[in-house]
Amino acid sequence: MKYESVIINGLLVLEDQVVRKNLGIRNGKIAAILEETEAIEPETGAGEGTPRILDAQGCYVLPGAIDTHTHVFEPGAEYREDFAHGTRAAASGGFTCIMEMPNSNPAVVDSDTFFLKKSLAGAGAVVDYAIWAGATAANLDRLPELKSLGCVAYKAFTLDAGPAFPYLNAELEMEAMKRIAGTGRVLGFHAEDPVIIGELAKKYSSQTWSLRLHEEARPYYAELSAISQILLFAGETGCPVHICHLSIPEGARLIARAKQEGVDVTVESCSHYFLLNTENSEQFDTYALIQPPIRSRGRMEAMWEYLQDGTIDYLATDHAPYPAGDKEPEDGNKWGVMGGAPSIDVAFPLMFGEAVTERGMSPVRFARLSATNAAKRFGLYPQKGSIRVGSDADLVILDPDQVWQVDRSKSYSKTKSTRFPYQGRTVKGKVMTTMVRGTVVYDGADICVDSGFGQFVRPEK
Repeated sequence: MKYESVIINGLLVLEDQVVRKNLGIRNGKIAAILEETEAIEPETGAGEGTPRILDAQGCYVLPGAIDTHTHVFEPGAEYREDFAHGTRAAASGGFTCIMEMPNSNPAVVDSDTFFLKKSLAGAGAVVDYAIWAGATAANLDRLPELKSLGCVAYKAFTLDAGPAFPYLNAELEMEAMKRIAGTGRVLGFHAEDPVIIGELAKKYSSQTWSLRLHEEARPYYAELSAISQILLFAGETGCPVHICHLSIPEGARLIARAKQEGVDVTVESCSHYFLLNTENSEQFDTYALIQPPIRSRGRMEAMWEYLQDGTIDYLATDHAPYPAGDKEPEDGNKWGVMGGAPSIDVAFPLMFGEAVTERGMSPVRFARLSATNAAKRFGLYPQKGSIRVGSDADLVILDPDQVWQVDRSKSYSKTKSTRFPYQGRTVKGKVMTTMVRGTVVYDGADICVDSGFGQFVRPEK
């Protein structure tokens, strides 16, 4: 068989093992996993700019990362990020597919807003994309319509998320789960208790904001309380649920127990909950303001136990870059600052270096966390998320030994402030090549495709 591209000399991270073999690619798909001794006969007339041979000597070849939690802010706040910039940042960071969150303005809550989001993504994206739909207090009758359009999952908030995205109170959580159970879709939650946070806001709002007080005002038990209620209702209804951006080991313990009891729940967490804490990030001020907050060093370390043992199912980014105007309020009142930080261009190599190189996680488990588990949960497997014959050739070549420093001023992201966490951090492990459907979209230095190359992906069922 002839191939349009062949990756040679790399360590292929398959679903169950790491092997030194070559990879043949044809028509955007993985066509063959080849023994190193097999003859390679490249296809003549391959597309312009498509490499014939990619030498991955000394590198891992992993399935392209899938970000289950991306905020592009388009439509409504394009000055923060848009699909053209955000997906370029994603490609440079090893992500080949993003799952874009629905709480833009307008939010994705019906067919009109779904098509608006899809059209904007189609015009700008350089990697593939799926679209979350909102499950809000005002659109529960629209959920079947949104499924038919191809939403990858539903997203809800358990506390105030602004007028464009009315949150679900306890009764509406139960109602939403009853409607979604059996549909083949997952209901994801930003999980923090509104009463606890509302009461503590009264207590702390007159004090001078600090990162430590931010964590106290949105305490671990507010997250734990909301997760507990979600798990209770999921067990009652049979609805598949997803906990977004988990920040606390107490929540992981609760989820592990619920899984053992048969609750259909999965959970994501993000690089900042494994690398940042209130002790090492105070200097970043509001640029480290994230919701849920980064926690103490002790809780951060405890989170690693649940990443290693499989309780946490996937690594997301919660990419949400805000420029200085949003992070540095003119009136000096930092309690109203938006929570969020950029990471889609650095999270994958940062976590590979820390998890695999420093803490001994197997590359196979890392690939499950960054790609395979998400593809399976959200109905994108086996098209996405795995190195196997017939799957999309969404691939990352990563050099585990190359050392570099994070410099956000050179990011592809639209917001390039160097005050965000990770600025200046030394990283061991660099993305050398990112391929989407067999095409190199990032070659280690430049983006190699135009806006609009990315394609919409939807669950198989």
